[in-house]
Amino acid sequence: GGERAADPTPTPADTKPTTAPNTPDSNTPDSDTPTDPTPTDEPEPAYDFGGRTVRIGSYWDMTPDPDGDLFAKAFSERIKFVEDNYNCNIEFINVGGDYVSSYVTSVLAGDPVCDVGYILSYQLLPALIEGGIAYPISDLGVVDFSKPWYQESATNASTYKGKVYAMGRTGPDVQYGIFYNKTLFKQYNLPDLYELYDKGEWNWENFKDIAIKGNVDLDGDGEYDIHGFNERENFIWSFMASNGADAVKKTDSGVELALESKEAKEALEAYADFMQNVPHMGGWQGDWEAQIHSFRDGKSMMCYEAWWITSYLNDKETGMKDEWGFVPFPLGPSGKEYVSYGKESSPWMMLNGIDKPEEVATIIDLIFQIFEDEEDYEDAIAANFEASASDAKAVEICLDLMPKVAISPLMGFDDLNTLLNNEVF
Repeated sequence: GGERAADPTPTPADTKPTTAPNTPDSNTPDSDTPTDPTPTDEPEPAYDFGGRTVRIGSYWDMTPDPDGDLFAKAFSERIKFVEDNYNCNIEFINVGGDYVSSYVTSVLAGDPVCDVGYILSYQLLPALIEGGIAYPISDLGVVDFSKPWYQESATNASTYKGKVYAMGRTGPDVQYGIFYNKTLFKQYNLPDLYELYDKGEWNWENFKDIAIKGNVDLDGDGEYDIHGFNERENFIWSFMASNGADAVKKTDSGVELALESKEAKEALEAYADFMQNVPHMGGWQGDWEAQIHSFRDGKSMMCYEAWWITSYLNDKETGMKDEWGFVPFPLGPSGKEYVSYGKESSPWMMLNGIDKPEEVATIIDLIFQIFEDEEDYEDAIAANFEASASDAKAVEICLDLMPKVAISPLMGFDDLNTLLNNEVF
């Protein structure tokens, strides 16, 4: 349950992942929504970057696909517009599989391997910040992180001791929730989770009850053939987040443990009770995809996972045959609203020691402006969820959860993470 995940490997949209991914760029069909990558309301200020090339590094070539989904297409067009109009070049480079080490060694050697680098928030914070590898972008004063092209959850996840160290581009972002098999729920007369959600009764108590009732022994051999629930690591953190708590909180001096609150104690108790008293399919199941496959194949009624697994459920050849739905993690007794816990965000950091960092930050800011206004972003996000959701209710829930994604900094703090996993769980 609370064990630390293996380092995930986010995947470019056009390849199959080989290890557990972070939320990948969506791999959904393009929408017909027209886009204009150049703002027309007011003229953009004129820039001339003197032919500057900005190198954006990762462990794969992140060049956006001009024939990809709505976001990839608009991003590709916007990059071309910025290059053509502002005398600069954007170059996406593969810095190798051990990309974080490439950033670190190159910065320490005084020759950064790229200007900007893809990073997971828990790798960034605190190690790359305290190690002097990541540049404090907010110090430059050229980026307004309140603009609609910045993902609020990524900005929050990249903030440390009051400074912002990475830039996350707005996109469809929902992290952990509960997927459920609507076909099996009907077959075994379990209460519909959408109805519970609408009535405000999708809570820990009903979740536990359904997880128990959903265990089915089909052949009478004393073993469950269908489990009511299927969990993966990070389960405890959704108990925390759904009850208005987090194991750690950021402070002016870093982070500190926050387990003494009533909300945190309630979450720990409920988690321990669930793990001890609810038979469920959990833990490591042989490989990181096994848990997704077991839900897809009807071996579990509910599955605790992040929204990106929809690409598995929707696959034309290997996808899920039953109907599925998606609800937030159930609300705790002290929780004020449904939230979506996430263990990481995947923004872009700027490397320390690059030439004219304010120019680089300005160029990234310009290429991030892929749509004209906030409404266009909202339309594109809705279209993306519609393309990957199973029904209209899941889209509604995802749009409601978007502003409530809570990324915990915990995994970046190895000592605290180890202490919690060893001492508490």
